[in-house]
Amino acid sequence: MRKEINADYLLWERLKKGDTSAFNELYGKYADILFSFGMVYSGDKEYVKDCIHDLFFELFKYRKNLSETNSIRNYLFKSLKRKVRSKQKGRLQLIYTADSLEWNDSGEGDGGDDPLQDDIQKLATAIQQLPERQQEALNLRFIVELPYSEVASIMDISLESVRTLVYRSVKTLREDLKDKQITVLFYVMRSY
Repeated sequence: MRKEINADYLLWERLKKGDTSAFNELYGKYADILFSFGMVYSGDKEYVKDCIHDLFFELFKYRKNLSETNSIRNYLFKSLKRKVRSKQKGRLQLIYTADSLEWNDSGEGDGGDDPLQDDIQKLATAIQQLPERQQEALNLRFIVELPYSEVASIMDISLESVRTLVYRSVKTLREDLKDKQITVLFYVMRSY
C-alpha cells in the first residue's frame, strides 16, 4: 500500500526514528485539538490531559513499533478515545453542557438571564437525549470540524452511515428545538 507523502507522513516517519523535534512538533500540532475531542467524552479536564500525556508518552516509548498511517489525526483520535474508554472502564459518556457549547461575544453569553445561554442549555440537553453514536458523529463533524470521511474512519463505519447519523441527529434536534432555535444549533456548533 503506497502512502501519500505529506508533511504529517514525514513527521510520523521522523518520530518513528526517534527524532525528538518531530515528537515536539506532533505534540504542538495536535494537543489542543485532542483536548477538545477528549472533553466531549469526559468533563474532567485533568483526566483528559492525563490521557493525552499518556498517549504521547506511549507514542514515543513504542515509536519503533508504530504502524504506518494515512492520517495522524485519525490515529491520535482513535487512540485517545480508546485510552479514555479503557481508563473509565465502561461506556463512553458523551458530555454536552452549556459550558462545552459556550458562546461568548462582546461579553454576552456569560450567564444570568441571557436568552442565548438558555438556548445553548436547551441545545446541550437535546444533544444529550440523542443516541451515543449520533452524539459522537455530531461532535466529530461540528465541534471538532472533521470531514465526513475522517469521522467515518474514527467511528469505524461507512461514509454513508456517518451522513445518515448526522442527518438523523440534526432532524431530531430540529424537531426538538423548533425551527426558531435551529439557527443557534448551527451557529454554536460552527463557532465553538
